[in-house]
Amino acid sequence: MRARLAQAFHRIGKGRISGGDEALFPNKWISGGNGLFLELVAQENHGYTWGVLQGARLGHALGYKRISVIEFGVAAGDGLLRLEAISAKVERLLDVEIEVHGFDNVVGLPTPRDYRDIPHTFAGGDFKMDEPALRGKLKRSHLHLGLVSENVSRFLASGPAPIAFMSFDLDFYSSTTDALQVLDADHRLLLPRIQCYFDDIFECGDFDGERLAIADFNATHPRRKISPIYQLRYRVPARTMEPASKWDKYYLAYIFDHGRYGENPAKALERRA
Repeated sequence: MRARLAQAFHRIGKGRISGGDEALFPNKWISGGNGLFLELVAQENHGYTWGVLQGARLGHALGYKRISVIEFGVAAGDGLLRLEAISAKVERLLDVEIEVHGFDNVVGLPTPRDYRDIPHTFAGGDFKMDEPALRGKLKRSHLHLGLVSENVSRFLASGPAPIAFMSFDLDFYSSTTDALQVLDADHRLLLPRIQCYFDDIFECGDFDGERLAIADFNATHPRRKISPIYQLRYRVPARTMEPASKWDKYYLAYIFDHGRYGENPAKALERRA
């Protein structure tokens, strides 16, 4: 046993964790699933792969039959198509169905409202969508087209499956702030912890863009918070996403007032086995 532990710690230190190591570290849920991850990433190596898998693992462990994954900012649709493909493969690995949702303005970015929208980097009209061409490629996604500020409330009112993963690629502070209103939803529409991928986190500082949107959300939500997943790049198999700095785009939304927040997913899964 000591030899196995020593070998496992060595793999963790090198960022290489095998599926068998999960039994040695049952409380390391955030680092768990690496065996499944390696199997999946061999087929779909993308920035969304880890987050969709981890969101589905949590939903599966807690007994959810359906979950939702979302991309805010679809543009040409490359990311949404990969999100579809990843979701289809995760469904085959875990006993959970996945709804795929994409939000976009179609006509490109709106006009920047002020300096917080990083107007020196992004401009209104950037990243237009070719809607007919994209719809011809999509297989399962639900598109929510128009301003995010108008579509989030309609989306929540439609009663989607609980949200497990979200990608934010809206570039602006204002649009990201509007999208984060999804975290104001009733806890029944959310998992207790939600994987979040902020694509433009390196395009801004602390006082504009996505980082400011996150800070302002945290300042106004005492029971719901968004935090980086610290040292994540050291807790996943090495070289599964390049450059490794992309791991720093992963955050976790904590729904502290969720009715099931305190449930241990590993123990919940054991009870259901």
